[in-house]
Amino acid sequence: MQVGRYEILEIIGTGAHGRVARAHDPMIGRLVAVKLFPKELAAGEARQRFLKEARVVGQLSHPAIITLHDMGIDEATQTPYLVMEFLEGQPLDRILDKGSIPFPKACAWAGEVASALGVAHRKGVIHGDVKPANMLITDDGRVKLMDFGMARLASHDTHATPLAGTPAYWCPEQIMGKPQDSRSDLFSLGIVLYEMVTGKRPFDAESLQGICGKVLSSTPLPPSHANSSVPAAFDDIVARCLAKDPSLRHASAEAMAQELYPLARRTPAAAVAVQPANGNGNGHGLRDRAVRLLRSA
Repeated sequence: MQVGRYEILEIIGTGAHGRVARAHDPMIGRLVAVKLFPKELAAGEARQRFLKEARVVGQLSHPAIITLHDMGIDEATQTPYLVMEFLEGQPLDRILDKGSIPFPKACAWAGEVASALGVAHRKGVIHGDVKPANMLITDDGRVKLMDFGMARLASHDTHATPLAGTPAYWCPEQIMGKPQDSRSDLFSLGIVLYEMVTGKRPFDAESLQGICGKVLSSTPLPPSHANSSVPAAFDDIVARCLAKDPSLRHASAEAMAQELYPLARRTPAAAVAVQPANGNGNGHGLRDRAVRLLRSA
């Protein structure tokens, strides 16, 4: 099978918004990941919207964002596709199936994802589907965020339910049909952060109605209740992310990242909580140390 100039070698994943294939780029001679979308995105106004969305995503540049190499719509099959860097690794949800993540590593990974979201938000791009399945952990310990904007695009153009994404990671405004913004992504990231450290989702239930009810009305126990090594500063970060009122969450993804990076260096034996980095330039040093921690973990 061929899509555009890319030779499809095998399908390596299937999700809500399409299939992902390992493919070969004969022009450059490298392996790439090709995401194949439903044909509905190639028709009418949806075609232009898909191409416009892909162009915006292609302008995002951050170490924790999967690099987009190319995009197009295969004329023979009318299949829209995105071509991304191919990385060896596994999605975070598979890692979480084995249990919780060590606290410093969870803070470092979440800090990188928050920093990546900050870059996207400044470009006006809301992810809309932040969840472990959209976070690739590479074989060398880096985190890469995938599928920017695809949940919103799919909900507009394939006549799917407006509640796109995975229920366990929905934010209150999404459930209530209210406008979403950058702070909606932070709510979802807060759920992921809670799950990484405790091994449990904060709003878990057996039914869709049960999950929505908990997201809208319940306050989960602090992460330290399930993991005694978690400091109070971390409980505060998660509680702020999971605030029902978006105005009570972090003002930006960067602000959340600046609170997480110091905790990525904290050991369970540390007695004093580290204060968030201020605007004096220390944030970059904290981020660099967190990245080194990721690569050495």
